[in-house]
Amino acid sequence: MSHTCGTFFFMETKRPDNFVDNPGILPYGSNLSAPSFRPTDLTSFKKTGVSKAEKIFDKRYKELVEQAETLQKSFLITQEVYESNYKFEPVIGEIYHLYEDSDGKKLLSLIDPSQWNKKHLYSVILNSDMTWTKIN
Repeated sequence: MSHTCGTFFFMETKRPDNFVDNPGILPYGSNLSAPSFRPTDLTSFKKTGVSKAEKIFDKRYKELVEQAETLQKSFLITQEVYESNYKFEPVIGEIYHLYEDSDGKKLLSLIDPSQWNKKHLYSVILNSDMTWTKIN
């Protein structure tokens, strides 16, 4: 390859393939007598990493499934109580009892199960966030 600059003509000298201008800054050997390098075998690192990550994800997945099931149960209880019959405004923090009538209708009452001869389903308490929690 040649370059012209004005009236001067410069010729680039061809260097051998194994020549490097600044060998000290390279992260690897640049001549034939330099120690060889091989890529690190990452097989065991990857297997261990995948195994640990799978355990973490599996544990978290199970926790999320459990939380979703708890949330669904809470939703169904809250829905069932709100859809039941009652003629009073429940007070937050008070215990109420859900009964099933002879015709299958559900009713919410303040009357304790020991004092009433109806089919007692469960007792609930009204939370400050207006959800119901089953207490027995």
